[in-house]
Amino acid sequence: MSLLCHRCGSALTSADELFCPHCGAPQLRYEPSEDGGTTYVSPPPAGGRRGSDTISWKTAVACAFLVAVPVAVLSSMLDFSSIWVIGGGVATVSIYRRRIGVPPSGKMGWRIGALLGIFAGSLSTAFYSIKLLVERHMLHSSELDQQIHLFTQQFAEQVNKSDPQTAAAMAELNRFWLSPDGAAAIVLGGAAMTILFTILFAAAGGAIGARITTLGSTRARHSS
Repeated sequence: MSLLCHRCGSALTSADELFCPHCGAPQLRYEPSEDGGTTYVSPPPAGGRRGSDTISWKTAVACAFLVAVPVAVLSSMLDFSSIWVIGGGVATVSIYRRRIGVPPSGKMGWRIGALLGIFAGSLSTAFYSIKLLVERHMLHSSELDQQIHLFTQQFAEQVNKSDPQTAAAMAELNRFWLSPDGAAAIVLGGAAMTILFTILFAAAGGAIGARITTLGSTRARHSS
């Protein structure tokens, strides 16, 4: 007879499995004692191997994607996007903690937050790209052209400050930025930087969230 997880009902790989491989919930295990009874064996503490090294990625992906959608919308529509991303990292780890029942370590928080950053950064870039396409082709707005022109203008100012030999090379590069291929490179480079910084801020938020949940669990055990 296969053993089942008391939380999600999934089959456990062995009787010695202390945590569910699907949802991460700690399992209760009983061993026979010498007097014929049973002895309760508790799972390792939250700071053990499971809490510090192993992540239930199925649960983590679900939590990250749940939070990534509102974070991406807020980041692409409102200012202070880093605040939304950091707060999203904290929220993702908190939801993950409630679902698996084990406080994540700081290392787990970084990884879960980075996962949120990948989702949120990709979605935010997609939302912003759609916004630019609608403004350019339907509303006939020139916001993208203005951003590219501003970039090339700032680059040209640096060219004028350079020595003649360097200025000639930079002027050639500036002509590339003004071409369609250069405009595409600017847009793709900006998108890549956006995703990178989103991942970093979200990972930091995940680490903060892990710290908060660990402190909360510690205080709850002490109060009880």
